[in-house]
Amino acid sequence: MKSPLRKRLPRELRNNVGKYLGMFLLLSLAIAFTSGFLVAASSIELIGNGMRDEYRTEDGHFATSFEADAASIRAVEELGCTVIEQFYYDAPLSFAGATDGTQARVLPNRGDVNQVVYCAGRAPESTDEVAFDRVFCQNNDLELGSTVNLAGRDMTVSGIMTLSDYSCLFQNNNSFIFNALSFTTAQVTQEAFDAIDQGAFVYSYAFFLDDRNMQLPERTALEERMVEALSESGEVVTDFVDRESNQAMTYALEDAQGDQMMWQILLVLLIVIMAFVFVVLTDATIESESAVIGTLLASGWRKRELVAHYLALPAFVGLAGAVVGNVVGYTLLVLPMQGLYYNSYSFPPYYTTPNARVFIMTTVVPLALLLLITLVGLLRRMRATPLQFLRREIAHRSKRSNMRLPERLRFTARFRLRVFIRNLSHFATLFFGIMFGSLLLLFGLAMMPLMEHFAQESAKDVPAEHLYVLKAPVEIDVGESQREAYAAAEELMLTEDPTSIDPVHLAALYLEAASVDEDANIANTQPNARETIDQSEKFAVATLQTPRRFGDEPEELSVYGIQPSSRYWSEVPVEDGRACIGKGAVQKCGITLGNAQTFTDKYTGDTYDIVFDEEVGNTTTMNVYLTLSDFNRLFGNDEDYFSGYASDLPINLNERYVANEITPEQMLSAAVQMEDSMGAMAQSLLYAVVPLFLILIYLLTKTVIDRSARSISYMKVFGYRDREISRLYIRSITITVLVSLVACLPIIVSIIDVLVKLLMSRYSGNLEIWVAPQTYVLEVCIGAATYCVVALLHMRRIRRVPLALAMKVQE
Repeated sequence: MKSPLRKRLPRELRNNVGKYLGMFLLLSLAIAFTSGFLVAASSIELIGNGMRDEYRTEDGHFATSFEADAASIRAVEELGCTVIEQFYYDAPLSFAGATDGTQARVLPNRGDVNQVVYCAGRAPESTDEVAFDRVFCQNNDLELGSTVNLAGRDMTVSGIMTLSDYSCLFQNNNSFIFNALSFTTAQVTQEAFDAIDQGAFVYSYAFFLDDRNMQLPERTALEERMVEALSESGEVVTDFVDRESNQAMTYALEDAQGDQMMWQILLVLLIVIMAFVFVVLTDATIESESAVIGTLLASGWRKRELVAHYLALPAFVGLAGAVVGNVVGYTLLVLPMQGLYYNSYSFPPYYTTPNARVFIMTTVVPLALLLLITLVGLLRRMRATPLQFLRREIAHRSKRSNMRLPERLRFTARFRLRVFIRNLSHFATLFFGIMFGSLLLLFGLAMMPLMEHFAQESAKDVPAEHLYVLKAPVEIDVGESQREAYAAAEELMLTEDPTSIDPVHLAALYLEAASVDEDANIANTQPNARETIDQSEKFAVATLQTPRRFGDEPEELSVYGIQPSSRYWSEVPVEDGRACIGKGAVQKCGITLGNAQTFTDKYTGDTYDIVFDEEVGNTTTMNVYLTLSDFNRLFGNDEDYFSGYASDLPINLNERYVANEITPEQMLSAAVQMEDSMGAMAQSLLYAVVPLFLILIYLLTKTVIDRSARSISYMKVFGYRDREISRLYIRSITITVLVSLVACLPIIVSIIDVLVKLLMSRYSGNLEIWVAPQTYVLEVCIGAATYCVVALLHMRRIRRVPLALAMKVQE
């Protein structure tokens, strides 16, 4: 037999439409945004992880000064890999609206390795056709049929593509930022490739390991043997990049993986907030229905039947919210969320892959939480007797509600104070609710300014205007004869066919090169002013790993060997064998001064124990500092070894030996890239947070109005107008909301600090919470504006409280 109580469900839903609508929207919006993003990001991660096999992407690549002969390639392949030619050159590109200095990396049409994926059009078939990267075309409004000028040749765009080994457009693997505005990959026919003015031709070779599951230390050892085999065969290796170090292949995927952590943190916050709201709403429901429950219990209804009845509507609303949230997330929000990545990165065509883990996190857990909390709340309240329900004595009433107030206060002031005292527990609940909502709001508002602040602090961490990291020690303080000798040796080394050189000049080159000291460091062939040489300073740098405080992945730290009493690292006291550690590394890795910290070389597996004496730098400093002599002893280098120069003036160096140049401007440019890659993400986060904040404030403040419905009815009977009643009740809530918005800020910042540390546990570097003063003001203003909307809804609710409610018998 069906329960007659089911007939009450439509009426209960109609009478409490605001509460259940708020619950529905809270669930559906939370599920829609989080499932939409996490499904999109996990699908992109799946696509990225599958590219290695699906598109046969390389395990690494190397470049030589000239085309390697067959014997050299065989020597490398005998070590356990397959080598494929991937020659290219960078050529100037111009078209209507092009940025000055735009370049294209020109490659011939590819075969079945490092495969190309065409998003539109087709591969070039004639010498006047070219295909460009999809993101570059999108950023520069290039379409199929557009005319461009490539190295002086007019060509037509026949295809818009994605190269599987260029998911992110890094022109140089050592660059801090990618460039999808003035750099692109381009494919042409082999005939066009041979005919175009090639400029600086790069003899690049992709290699594919026979054992593609080889661990990194073994793979590093194999790659070192590959370089040795090439050198022994007479080849000059100008570049060697493993797939894990190739930013063009890994940066975009790591970004998608890392961003999931931010949304998972948001999901955890939303689950906590929803649990908090469900507790409040369950208590409010039982308190408002206490007389009905008491009557039903006195009439013989079992408690389990009433529990089932009052659980039915939350279950129905929760299920509806879950269904709608998933439908909206999977149909309307997945593609916009996917676009956050596809607008910056050149992934292959997107397809959505349902993820069971995401479904459990975003749907099953919140829904189960709603039902469990409602059930526990009902069971806890059902311990009361029918008489307690009838007398509305199920809630603890504080003696504060009957306390005498000073008579010197005006009636309106005493009334508002009485409203506040009688609803003190609800206002305390409101404070914590506002704190949770403000936490979401401030988290979304503070992300981009925080990244910009991080870039500025990182720029301060660069000690000189130029840090040159070298591939080998290069001496700049050399005489003219040494420069000429090394210039002659280099010209001979870089000439593919020495017999093509004039015999007289060739003899002079051999004579000059004969004076090169093979045991000495390389001499720089570029001249520099004495002032430049005198103000420059040698240093050495290496990269080691150490465990992070949070997370399973190790943190990579730069170990610097610097001069004692350095002019550039003037605040780093490494004299007398002291070791210093950056403040950021101490925070991120939990390093303790005076205790040995173990570091590992990920390429060789070697471990090093370092005891630190002092903490230096700011919260972004992730470096270890030793004297240059201690550095060389630690790593077993020659006494005169170094690998870089610090200089405030630009140094003319042979580019063949420069691995990287670091400047403060590059660090600031990183903020532009962060804004480009994370700006849309932070904006979408705000789109999710603001409506959730509004719903949260509405649901929590509604409980105060509902609890005071009888008192509001009395006020109407006594002749008070709706506007006057609104001032009495709404103003008390308004003061509480505004005070709460400001008072909870210190607590929120502390919580965000912990959340940021959890977020950065997947990223390199240390990010300490920093909130700009204007961000605080903006957060309070948005919170206040949101509450104004809620207050208007409550004023409408007050107008609808009937006078007949005051006439009803309460007991």
